Amino acid sequence: MKNFKFATTLSICAAVLLTGCAQNTETVTPAGASEQVQNTQAENLRTNETWAKAAEKGMSAAFGTLHNAGESTLELERVTDLSANTVIEIHDTEGEGTKAVMKQHEGALLIKPGEDVVLAPGGTHFMFMNLKSPLVASQTSTLQLDFSDGSKAQVQFPIRNFSGANESYHGSADEHEDHGSH
Repeated sequence: MKNFKFATTLSICAAVLLTGCAQNTETVTPAGASEQVQNTQAENLRTNETWAKAAEKGMSAAFGTLHNAGESTLELERVTDLSANTVIEIHDTEGEGTKAVMKQHEGALLIKPGEDVVLAPGGTHFMFMNLKSPLVASQTSTLQLDFSDGSKAQVQFPIRNFSGANESYHGSADEHEDHGSH
């Protein structure tokens, strides 16, 4: 009986303490806990069907789809060839057919939330400038994409043969000696 009274007393005390605490409890939220955790721009990037055009020398290009899976605009500021084979520029193509001319994209390449930027021959693409060594079909080129928030994404671009994408480059002939091999 002594154990029963002790257990009953202990249960009553616990109930009173819990009830008292519940009436005076304030909800304390750790700093920032109510804010949704934001991914970096690189974490919000999704890629699809990426590839690069095989080339012996001169220039070439990389294509594919860049998708923003986040809720804020992605600002792609720079693309780097991790093999240090070449400098990469973001290019846009203006015009059509034999009158198509490429030029370097001004500012960051913006990818709005939930939208795609399609990198395609005759459109926006990543341009390999003055290759130091060939881009060989069946190999892969790894490019690093640098975003305005400091985040980086490494993306694989399988290299394949392609006979198109022969637009003219609108730039200095001194800077880009081989215009016809991109």
